[in-house]
Amino acid sequence: KPTTPHTNSNTDTGQHHTMVELLRYQLFLSAGILFLGIWRQSLVHLDSIKSWTAAAASSSNGVGGLISLQPSTTEILVNYLPLWAIITLGLYALSSVLFRVATFEDCPDAAVELSFQIVEAKKKLKAAGFAF
Repeated sequence: KPTTPHTNSNTDTGQHHTMVELLRYQLFLSAGILFLGIWRQSLVHLDSIKSWTAAAASSSNGVGGLISLQPSTTEILVNYLPLWAIITLGLYALSSVLFRVATFEDCPDAAVELSFQIVEAKKKLKAAGFAF
């Protein structure tokens, strides 16, 4: 049976979809490694960060959009940064799933095809001796 351009198109589309999925995971892994590198450097330079935020808090009193965090608050934020990241990713995943479920569209063609397949399966099972 000769292959048609349509068949090749489906194969190309499947390969393209696989490559897009692979790229998505590579980007996620790269962002995770970048995040861990930034977090490590933040832990190494925690004293500098605390002194910078303390100086910003004392000089501006929270005015002008500068960060005005106490050193203890800065230390907690930096130490638990991976936890905040995991919580944020979890909230994103939850909201993404809820959005997809809320905007899920019906597929009437697929419902008809599935009904036809169920009828065919019942016929084959009755022929094999099963009763419904």
